[in-house]
Formats: sequence, structure tokens, C-alpha cells
Amino acid sequence: MFRISSTLAALTVAASFAFAQEAPISAQDDGLQHDVQIAQNVTEADRRATVAANLPLTDRQGKAFWPVYLEYRDEVREQNVRLAKLIDGYAHAYATMSDDEAQEITHTYLDIERKRLLLKEKYTKKFAKVLPAILVARAMQTEQKLDAMQAFTLARAIPLVPPAGE
Repeated sequence: MFRISSTLAALTVAASFAFAQEAPISAQDDGLQHDVQIAQNVTEADRRATVAANLPLTDRQGKAFWPVYLEYRDEVREQNVRLAKLIDGYAHAYATMSDDEAQEITHTYLDIERKRLLLKEKYTKKFAKVLPAILVARAMQTEQKLDAMQAFTLARAIPLVPPAGE
């Protein structure tokens, strides 16, 4: 466990430095939107297979779990759409961002994250109705790892807000 935590901490620090070194974006930067699409599509396309490979379910458990899981992913997808729109707005406002725009972006991002956490809490309870606790924990752990990979891809692609006066 300590080795995993240490590795994640090291990756987070390395990602922070790489993130801070990113070149500024412009409203015409299609690369950012491309990276966002890749992060979302690859993760969504592979997510179910990854969860299935890491969640040993009986046939009965699978029949009960998968419809609830797909419902969960549909609700998460709504937040992913909001995040994609937020990133698009960020890209367009990047070079001339005002304090008000920066504040709105921050509040919207936090709202998206808050809603994601609420969805995890809601669906952990729903999963617990159809799976034993150990499998619920394993499913949510797998989801968290996939979310972390997606977040890292986005963090690498999105530069920090420029300092005032630049």
C-alpha cells in the first residue's frame, strides 16, 4: 500500500511540474479539444472492459450490477459533458481571462467535482444492494483508478491560468 501511495505521490508531483511547463493555449488550439476527446473517449470505450476484467462477478451478480453501472456511467457522462464545455470556454478565454471569468471557471469546476462525488456516494449505495461490500469496494477502486488516469491526461493537456498582466 505504501509503495502505491508513494508512486502516486511521485506521479502527482511530476505531473504538477509538467503541467506548469505547458505552453499557453489559444482559442484556435484544436490540440486541447483533441486531448479532451481522447481522454473521455478512450476512458469510456475501455472502462466497462476494465471494470469487467477487475470485478469477478457471478452471472446473477452481473445481471444485477451492469444495468446499475451503466446508469451510473450515464450520469457521470453528464458531468463529463459539462467539463468538456468548461474546458472549451477556458481555451477561448485563456489569453484574455478576467478575474470574473476565472472565478466562474473555478466555481463551475468545483461544482462538477462535487456532483461527481455525490454520484459516487449515490451509486456505492446502489451497488451495495446488488453486490457484497468487497466487490463494491473493488468496483469503486477500479473506477477511481480510471478517473485518475483520465484526470492526468487532462491535467497534462491544460495549462495553468496565466498570471495577471501577461
